[in-house]
Amino acid sequence: MDLRQIECFLCLYRNGGMTRAAAELGIVQSALSTQLAKLEKTLKVQLFERSSRGVTPTAAGVDLYKMLLPLSKEVESVRQRMLDLSGGTSGLIRVGTVPSLGASIVPRALSLYSAENRDVAIRLTEAYSAGLVERLDAGELDVAIVNLIQPVRSLETAPLVSEELVLVTASDSPLRNVEFQDLSIDALIVPSLGQGLRAIIDPVLKKRGPAARPRLEMDALTPTLELVKSGAWATILPVSAIAHELDAGALSVRRIHADMQRQLVVVNHPRRPLSLAAQRFVAALAAEAQDAVARAQRFMKSLKPRKK
Repeated sequence: MDLRQIECFLCLYRNGGMTRAAAELGIVQSALSTQLAKLEKTLKVQLFERSSRGVTPTAAGVDLYKMLLPLSKEVESVRQRMLDLSGGTSGLIRVGTVPSLGASIVPRALSLYSAENRDVAIRLTEAYSAGLVERLDAGELDVAIVNLIQPVRSLETAPLVSEELVLVTASDSPLRNVEFQDLSIDALIVPSLGQGLRAIIDPVLKKRGPAARPRLEMDALTPTLELVKSGAWATILPVSAIAHELDAGALSVRRIHADMQRQLVVVNHPRRPLSLAAQRFVAALAAEAQDAVARAQRFMKSLKPRKK
């Protein structure tokens, strides 16, 4: 069993079909079949069931995948480390970010980074903090930006930025002049339990009593904002997540409490140190995040108290 056979096996397992796997590997299907046949002969076990619709891993194939995946990550880490020592930046980096970074911070960072690092491919995943941590721990991501709620013992963390959470309404909504403590809980959209922002929001909701249970939970930023823009709903977000809408005048914000903050952190696995390419991307993302938070802070300071 050699590294090429392992690479072919893992690629076929992920893709579930010879055509897609061969294309990703840059080889013809017959070469892929040969590598797989050699591996099955060496191990004396069938790894895939073949059919007209593709391939399905056998029980032995599933077990082998689980055993080989960590090894393949270690090999890739070694390869990337040697590349870093040469001073080059290339290869693939797999990055995860929370949705609240996707509106403005991530696109700007990607644009600047891609222009300066043309040999680096980026695979970006957007998900909530809990899901990103799981994927990072499983080796499916190289680095992630998440909301810090409690220390993640198995991962390395580094602070990125802290910013205030605010009440968000449509600029033409009657809710825009309602203080948070007076807002009907039935008009509030919040993330579901287990999400990073929800863990920050819940202590504030509990102060309103045990009956303060939101009627609508959503784990998708774009639909949430569309409902808010309809005028009948409000939500709680960091100001940087809605910077464009504030500039356009579509949304309005009110302060809930100055101490209601979310902290973003960079997380990676200690056994898989960040490549030079990943480090530079994190630096680009950090610069954009810090700039966005600074602009958000200036915006909050410019707000004048409104009369009810």
